[in-house]
Amino acid sequence: MRKTTRRKFLAASGKAVCATVLGSMLLDADLAFGATTFVRRNLAGMDASDPILVSYRKAIKKMQALPQSNPLSWTYQGAIHGTTITPTLTSWNTCEHGTEFFWSWHRMYLYWFERIVRKLCEDECWALPYWNWAPGSDFQLPAPFRDPTSELYTVNRNTNINNGTGALNAGAVSVTGSFSLTNFFTTNLNIQGPHGSVHVEVGGWMQSVATAAQDPIFYVHHSNVDRLWDLWLAQGGGRSDPVTDATWTGKTYTFFDEHGNPVKMSACEILRAAKQLHYVYEGEPPQVLEYCRRRPPFPWWQFEKVVLFQVPGPPVELKGETVSVPIELKELSGKLRAVIESKADTLLLDLNGVEAEQQPGVAWAVYVGLPGEAEGDVNSPSYVGTLSLFGSGIRSEKHHEFQPAHFVYPLNRAVQAALKANAERMQVTFVPLGIVVDGKPTRPEVKSAVRIGKISLVIDKATEAK
Repeated sequence: MRKTTRRKFLAASGKAVCATVLGSMLLDADLAFGATTFVRRNLAGMDASDPILVSYRKAIKKMQALPQSNPLSWTYQGAIHGTTITPTLTSWNTCEHGTEFFWSWHRMYLYWFERIVRKLCEDECWALPYWNWAPGSDFQLPAPFRDPTSELYTVNRNTNINNGTGALNAGAVSVTGSFSLTNFFTTNLNIQGPHGSVHVEVGGWMQSVATAAQDPIFYVHHSNVDRLWDLWLAQGGGRSDPVTDATWTGKTYTFFDEHGNPVKMSACEILRAAKQLHYVYEGEPPQVLEYCRRRPPFPWWQFEKVVLFQVPGPPVELKGETVSVPIELKELSGKLRAVIESKADTLLLDLNGVEAEQQPGVAWAVYVGLPGEAEGDVNSPSYVGTLSLFGSGIRSEKHHEFQPAHFVYPLNRAVQAALKANAERMQVTFVPLGIVVDGKPTRPEVKSAVRIGKISLVIDKATEAK
């Protein structure tokens, strides 16, 4: 008797997948009766003949044939994220980057896009797959997106990424730091670093907000970014959506349903993806069920950022070489130890006023307390995250009003290691990263210098509300 794997079963069963819950996801009464559950599957190992990708191709072809003024068209849907086309139409250029609405806006965007694809491909159970570049390690562009004869392909990408010899650099896309954070707004800002690095390293259209959503890989990339929100919450430890923040919960956006009708949506309608939007991710743990309330549950946590120290000196400029900025520890060690020993507070590296004239085309790994001339390792305590410009901080991109970029990184582990070693100073080190080609990291070409206006150490103070 031939063994049937779960993936073979899913590929063969096609439409049956929308009624199936996979992995450790538990189906409750709300999901089992009265609503179809769509499963967003992992792209890993999917070949071009998989019904999910066949249907995606079919929908893309239909959408590309529609006039750009049609809300169901490929151009219109991409322009909702960003475009340089004028005059602008309803909802164009409304994406959120560098703001507290990054995760929530993109969840809404994908939800309505998915419904449109489902209608046009005539597959009533179709759901977006996801590209697991993190916390997995699928760093190559999925093979079906590299086929020049496919609607999933575009020549507007980095050549090596597109031909399969190139892969994302692990140091550019790690989400370890993001998952260590507990404050939603801090995490929502931090996760935009590795997210942006995927855009930058895929290259071509993906490097600019104005063109990124014209590339079919955009949507499966963001499917993974949305999945990371679920995985972050599932860790517990005080992690929660900001359901008591009226600004976050109350802001509404306009999208279009599968019939081309405008629809409005707010964060309160998307907190519980499985219950409210009827989708789950293949293999994810049970989703955390959160609700918008007039009164918050008790106990709950409030967060306040307090500047501990601002690094003196002129703005820092990043180019093609490694750059280090020293922080003297003698006067700070006592305060730093108090933060590290606190169970509630998180020490952050805060980079503000970050900008470039054009898209640099490079991501930088950020290290704090990297010993001597040691080479950076994404698994070392010194690695705190990645810096890449996408969506803010680029002066030449005119589709949005210019805003400098802002980055934050968790420092507890790195500073603890420096204090344990009795270091008198620690370096903040920025290492430019190239994509990996034929298994070896490349030396990147920095197309525009990046200026960091201000570097600070900040305490993310958590207090229990009374």
